[in-house]
Amino acid sequence: MKIGIFPGSFNPVHVGHLVLANYIAEYGEYDEIWFLITPQSPVKGKVELMDQAFRLALLEKAIHDYPKFKTCTIEWEMPQPTYTINTLQKLRMLFQEDTFELIIGSDNWETFHRWKDYQLILKNFKTLIYPRLGTGRIYINHPNVRMTKGAPKMEISSTFIRKAIRQGKDVRFYLPEGAYEEIVNKRYFQPEVVQPENPEI
Repeated sequence: MKIGIFPGSFNPVHVGHLVLANYIAEYGEYDEIWFLITPQSPVKGKVELMDQAFRLALLEKAIHDYPKFKTCTIEWEMPQPTYTINTLQKLRMLFQEDTFELIIGSDNWETFHRWKDYQLILKNFKTLIYPRLGTGRIYINHPNVRMTKGAPKMEISSTFIRKAIRQGKDVRFYLPEGAYEEIVNKRYFQPEVVQPENPEI
């Protein structure tokens, strides 16, 4: 099978992830898209990550009835921090009859040269780049790298959703059905209680 590896923390998964992956699955000629749930990105700083099992549960609930979508937690068992080159090599070793391609946003492509052993990724694995709002013109000069054509640009991010929930906004329609309620019920991303500077006695 031809499998697209779509990495992310999915903290939380939102409709932007699903719409984009759906487009790539249907128009990118992939047999399956694997949502690679990362435990902690070595590139990004520490963020308020929801529990791994909860992130996985939300994602599995969101994609369970679409046969081209799968979840992948292989990095949870790997030494931390994990790096994309190591993950791709392990997947190729474990599933030798399948072909794996990396799927990343144009924002990640702009900093791709900072990734560990990025030259090995480009040499040994094909990479598909999808557009992200806010990034400039993308320059591609490698036979294993290509840009999606016609992919939707989703102005939604997990960062926006976390901030909105902290602000007390009801953003249920940005998330898969039922996900907003579950996140709020578990009290993730709750507003900080600000104490008055000079409370009256």
